[in-house]
Amino acid sequence: MTTLVALATKDALVMGCDSLGSVTVPLIEPIKLSKYFNADDELSLKVDEDGKPILKNFNQITEMTELIPYNHMTHVSKLFSLWPLPMGVMATGIVSIGERTIKSLIGEFKTNDPAFSFPKKPTNYTVNSIGRRLLEFVWSHYSKEYKKQQYKPELELIIGGYDLQSQVPAVYRILVHDNKIETTIKQFGVVFGGQMKEIQRIAFGSDFENKVKMRLRSDYLLNRYYELLSKYLKEQKHDIILPKPSGYSNDLRFIDDKWDLDGFDANWGDFSEQNAIDCVDFFVDVMIKSQQFSDRLPTVGGEVHIAVICKFQGFRFVSAEEWRHGDHAISITED
Repeated sequence: MTTLVALATKDALVMGCDSLGSVTVPLIEPIKLSKYFNADDELSLKVDEDGKPILKNFNQITEMTELIPYNHMTHVSKLFSLWPLPMGVMATGIVSIGERTIKSLIGEFKTNDPAFSFPKKPTNYTVNSIGRRLLEFVWSHYSKEYKKQQYKPELELIIGGYDLQSQVPAVYRILVHDNKIETTIKQFGVVFGGQMKEIQRIAFGSDFENKVKMRLRSDYLLNRYYELLSKYLKEQKHDIILPKPSGYSNDLRFIDDKWDLDGFDANWGDFSEQNAIDCVDFFVDVMIKSQQFSDRLPTVGGEVHIAVICKFQGFRFVSAEEWRHGDHAISITED
């Protein structure tokens, strides 16, 4: 896993990520499965009122699993240039498909796709069209490798840059495991991928998991109020049947399209290139530091890799992309 950040401004698109590669496996604590078994009857399966096991299918187990890192790889490349096009792509999730790394697959895609022929320039291209062709190419490998598996590992790409006919950057999310591509921001703003819980709390006021918890808590309190009020009316000898809160779940939703928590206020479009670089570095570093001091093995860390994409200058790394041995280093950036 990793953290991806793409920040689109009026002058540039800045992309950044960490460089720690983590191999994870879906695991579950055995104690969590105890609710399906009778501790007093040789751990036989519990049954419902109809005598049928309450553990009905394998999905009930997989829904309880967590992705736990069991191996770390440092200095993993996750941010790639799509030169000579003014575009870049980042990856999170699995680092390889079979014997092929994601890096090598992107390299092969650039070698074979006509949009990257040089010195001949393509007559037309969009970030969306390149993203769809990249998805088709990676999916051809992914679907062969995991066609017989019920559990398909996540692989997410974020592609961004400039269409040939546009002066405004575009960013798309490619969900390889679902074989689909999604739009993100309409024009200017920030896009996150991979591990992003803590930075979501800064940028948007809360993260997805906490919003789910708030909704469940809201539903619980409404049902609890219904029970207390029904009990009160019964004690007062009032023959009134209250409508259950579940019938008003949409009207009584805690967070909706009209109300949300306060987040990070910024005029993203007006950021200079340096402002955007600093902001992307800040967001990635928040995730690195939060996992560094957490009580679990980190899945985000290492050096931060950052690149700036401009309409006419194209893709340029800001971070030092090099191989090092002692005091000696050679650049591995693409001109």
